[in-house]
Amino acid sequence: MKLKSNERTYQASTIKEALATVRRDLGGDALILSTREIRRRWLFGLGARSLFEVKATDAASASGRRAEGAPMSQAGPRPKLKEGLDELHAVVDKLSSAGGLNPWALDIPSSALSVYDDLLRADTPEETARRLAFEVADRLEADPGSHYDPNRAGKYLIDAVAGLIATSTPIDAATGTRRVVALVGPTGVGKTTTIAKLAASAKVTHRLRVGLVTVDTYRIAAVEQLRTYADIIDVPLEVVEEPGHMRAAIAKAGDVDLILIDTAGRSPRDEIKIRELAAFLNEAEPDEVHLVLSAAAAERTLVVTAERFAPARPDRLILTKLDEADGLGRLLAVLERPGFAISHLTTGQAVPEDLERAEPRRLARLIVGRETLGGGRP
Repeated sequence: MKLKSNERTYQASTIKEALATVRRDLGGDALILSTREIRRRWLFGLGARSLFEVKATDAASASGRRAEGAPMSQAGPRPKLKEGLDELHAVVDKLSSAGGLNPWALDIPSSALSVYDDLLRADTPEETARRLAFEVADRLEADPGSHYDPNRAGKYLIDAVAGLIATSTPIDAATGTRRVVALVGPTGVGKTTTIAKLAASAKVTHRLRVGLVTVDTYRIAAVEQLRTYADIIDVPLEVVEEPGHMRAAIAKAGDVDLILIDTAGRSPRDEIKIRELAAFLNEAEPDEVHLVLSAAAAERTLVVTAERFAPARPDRLILTKLDEADGLGRLLAVLERPGFAISHLTTGQAVPEDLERAEPRRLARLIVGRETLGGGRP
């Protein structure tokens, strides 16, 4: 695009310096047209340095630009230009205070920089945060008069995040039909406690007949922990020590509507143990296999775990320990992958209270910090 005389280009060693020059030269009502990073080499190609370039125009010129049909906005004059520039400065200050403005943010529309910042602070993978920010910016651009409305930007952000989350129905058990459901996952994610929550909810809330089976004979006191839950809930428990005994144990559970299978935690790096787990499940022939992941785990751990447990053929996902996670954005590294529909969330240790059915917009609000686990705003 050929630069018009009423548009000015500013370059500085930092984005903050460039924006400060814009404000000083064009005033607080200036409109930012674009930002980018420029890398320049020294003489004879030795070394390199970065410059930040900002193109801007004053408010009066911006109005004329729109009247001429330039592609700044299809919604007429943007309101509150000064507030928009102030918001841009505020976001730049926040990003810079965390160790410097990330170059990825330089070409994100100013209307979505605050959204981008919120996502990064929620531990969202950077590429995902960038993509979501552009989606929000596109929706704001298509919505007249909403460019600097934080409430509307927040709504569009929740819509965008919810669109990445696939959910499944809760465990599909009904009176008179036996359904077998297995939980698998790494150690320490809360499988046994989650089994107890599911069993209590099925029996107390849905009036189903429930039976428990455990193959977790490796952990010290694991069987006794589940037996304690079984006694409290008043449901039968069968212990299976090898795959060949699985079918007999399921048959021994009797005339029940739902059988929940607790499995031993396995390290994602232990391929042999995961194959042994798969052997138990092949004998059980479960109707559903839920992979249990801790929301407090690191992004890389979540991704690797989801990949390594593929031999167990999980078709659902349960997210636990949401109450222990500092940022939930990292969950999107797994949630946006095909084939990972979430069935349940657990938000604490209470049985069965801290168990809820997964709902995309509820989880999206939690991820972007627009809602707390108690249901209110932060």
